[in-house]
Amino acid sequence: MHKVLLFPIAMLLRLLVLYWSLAWGEVAGKSVVEPVRYNLTILTHLAGGGAQHRYEGIVSIDLAVKKATRKFHLRAFDMKLFLHKTWLVRWASGKRINVIAMKRKPISNRRVLLIVKDNLHAGEAYTLHMFFTGELNSSQRNGYFSGHYDRTPQVFYALTRLEPDYAHTVFPCFDLAKFRTPFNVTLVHHERFVALSNMPAIRETPHAEMADFVWTTFMQTPPMATYQVMWALHQLDKVATGLTASGEMVNVWARPKMKEKLAQVANLTPSLLSSFESLFGYPLRRDPDWGGKWDHLVLPDYTEVDSGKGLLVYGEDEVVDSRLQDMLAEQLARQWLGVMVATSDLDKLYVRDGINYYLAFQLAAMQNKTGHNMTHLLESRLEVMSYDSLPETKALSSNVKSQSPSNKMFRKHKIALITHMLKAAFGDKIFLEGLRGFFESYANTSASVDQLLEEWQRAARRRYQLPVAVALSTLMDTWLRQPGYPMLTVLRDDLNDKVTITQNRYQQNDMDVYSKDCWWLPVMYITESQKLAQVEWMGCQNKNKKDELTLTKVVHSNEWLLLNVDAAVPVRVLYDLHGWRLIADALVTQFTQIPELSRAQLVDDALGMAWVGQMHYNTTLNVIKYLANETSVLVWETALIHLEKLQSVMKMSTGYRVFKLFMHNLIVPNFKVTLQLLKTKAKSKESTVIMYRLACQYEVKECLADAQEKFKAAMGQKSISSIPEGVQEMVLCKGIRHGVEDDWLMVRNMFFEAKEEEEKAILLNSLSCTTEYWAMQKLFRWSLDRNKVPKALTLGLLAALMRTYLGYYMGHQFLTDNIGEILSRFSSNELKSILKPFVNAVTSKEELATLKSLLQKKLPSSMTSSINSMLDPATKRIIWRKFLYFDLLNAIRNNVQ
Repeated sequence: MHKVLLFPIAMLLRLLVLYWSLAWGEVAGKSVVEPVRYNLTILTHLAGGGAQHRYEGIVSIDLAVKKATRKFHLRAFDMKLFLHKTWLVRWASGKRINVIAMKRKPISNRRVLLIVKDNLHAGEAYTLHMFFTGELNSSQRNGYFSGHYDRTPQVFYALTRLEPDYAHTVFPCFDLAKFRTPFNVTLVHHERFVALSNMPAIRETPHAEMADFVWTTFMQTPPMATYQVMWALHQLDKVATGLTASGEMVNVWARPKMKEKLAQVANLTPSLLSSFESLFGYPLRRDPDWGGKWDHLVLPDYTEVDSGKGLLVYGEDEVVDSRLQDMLAEQLARQWLGVMVATSDLDKLYVRDGINYYLAFQLAAMQNKTGHNMTHLLESRLEVMSYDSLPETKALSSNVKSQSPSNKMFRKHKIALITHMLKAAFGDKIFLEGLRGFFESYANTSASVDQLLEEWQRAARRRYQLPVAVALSTLMDTWLRQPGYPMLTVLRDDLNDKVTITQNRYQQNDMDVYSKDCWWLPVMYITESQKLAQVEWMGCQNKNKKDELTLTKVVHSNEWLLLNVDAAVPVRVLYDLHGWRLIADALVTQFTQIPELSRAQLVDDALGMAWVGQMHYNTTLNVIKYLANETSVLVWETALIHLEKLQSVMKMSTGYRVFKLFMHNLIVPNFKVTLQLLKTKAKSKESTVIMYRLACQYEVKECLADAQEKFKAAMGQKSISSIPEGVQEMVLCKGIRHGVEDDWLMVRNMFFEAKEEEEKAILLNSLSCTTEYWAMQKLFRWSLDRNKVPKALTLGLLAALMRTYLGYYMGHQFLTDNIGEILSRFSSNELKSILKPFVNAVTSKEELATLKSLLQKKLPSSMTSSINSMLDPATKRIIWRKFLYFDLLNAIRNNVQ
């Protein structure tokens, strides 16, 4: 009975869908007309006259008619269209065909149906002309928007950010990634502005009817998707120029004061492009129609980073020596994966961005900066694994349009880790072979993420590095469509000579062993006698329960077994007690027999899982006690993230003396070598810097004496240049803490006189080490005084203040008294960073309740929903102190002689 009723209902629904598609100019999901070329002219009124911050334009779209019709649709939103200024011209006869009606589609009013007077003939070409006007969006950084910098006078600019699908909010278009067409762009603007676009400008002519306005016409682009079109109007100077190996111009536009910092950009651009061509084995186009040129637009007070063919836009804050090259490398990688091959599945643009971020690492590794590459990977891993283990974390594929900087960064970092996982499993040669095959197959077209995965899959299977049962698209889905990452539990059965590996989602709170979450991943392992990594795959073939991986006859009972070699996969690994003991013994005996990145993961896993109660501190301290001999910066930086968290709780407890004794055992052996290196006056290595700072922080006598000596010498010279780089802040801090008022005043004067931001930050943060109430009060007041402390240094100052005993006691009252002013000065994203030092200083339930009450009363409604996640670190510290404090103390007593 029910089946009889369901059949006609299903048929009716199909007929309704077909009718609706035909009514809107679609046939089986295909457009009846397709764009062939766009001619786009935009007149922008920016900061002048009654039409201030508006634009108007006309778009002429050459169309190919696929099926005879009198109606078709395109996309247009947030702009005015005019029926009497919309018409078509038939190429065959030159006849004008009027549009007699324009209708917006119900529900989704971004689609506009055009109904024309005469039938459009299949197989013929027409040109659609449409006039439109719109507002320059200034509140959001997408579409076509305006911005400004400086106050007297304000200096305005306007630019586009059309990715992923904002082109239809700027001009009427067929806004689908599959359509790649040439664009002829002309900008009409006031002559005070410089106009840039994807292609070189071919002429600039005065406007005959508008005084002081000009026409800037650009060379026709190669076929592009609508979201790849870019243009900008600005008033900056050309501060640097260069040439690529093939003769393409590189221009850098910025304020004159940025000239020195940006001088290297004109040289870096050709160098990075050449390096990418060598890495990929696939050059960019060089023919005359490509119109090669590279404009860098460096805007003040701009926080986004965007790039497309021929144009890169970023803010002045990105121009920092330590990260400038990486940022440029990431954006130039887009010229291959993003411009040459456009992304067809716009909901997965974040995957493309993560892969490009990873490719920037690989370029650094190719340039003999392996340590730099490893540092990036480790930083990304630590950030992702901390955030992604929270219960409220969402899948990467959810809310992909979120503009939150933290969400975008998290996605990019996690995709980079997943990409690294694939490269580690296949090897460099197969990874690059698949990438090259992708460029060869899809150059100058659009392709999906799955098509890239298919190229990698083919390359891996050709060399027998990927089982037939493992499909990379399925593997990727398990990482994109569910939050978190797995914990691998390793159980050894030496009697039966086998090892069983299972997976569960790792969470900082309440591990769910019955969870059905499951990931496909490579399991890479080595043993004491087998140092060549072996690869097995585990995943989700069994629908009723997660697969187990059983390894037989891979390790002798007295040998260590190490999983996830070189931290290749974003997972945690929990060994049984026998497994941990064998690894700990190996680290103490000869730590270099275990690879560096694997040691970093062991330290991270042991300390991280102990913090949330998933490992006993006895086992954890047994694993990390070898750090007394560790020389790797990567391993120590990993350890410090966890040890500083412990220190923030322990320093406010009676057990701090015991904790300091444990830290002395880890620090002192290495510090003796550190002190000798510093006395040679050679440039300080990172490991030397870390050990010196730790030794002084935990008051090793020799370090305090050395710091005092260096401080006196610096004060005598009224300069910190005599203090080795990297330890300057610690030396100044200890000098001020144990010095007199005149010392604090001298460092203060040096801060006001310093020109470089890095030096100012060092001097300012060291001032927070004072033990004087009046001085601490001044520093808290300065944190909100832009005439004293630049906004960029505020967060560092507050963090330094709240780390001190006096700042800890004064900080909460400062926040209560000044929360209103803080809210008015900082954006929502900045607020989270500003509040972080205060959250990190919470050590009791009473303090947490007080802070939570204050935030609930004062924070804007848009932020109240995030209060719990903001306070989560404080909640975890309180839980740790209640349940695990004595576990740590007992473990220290058991491990410290």
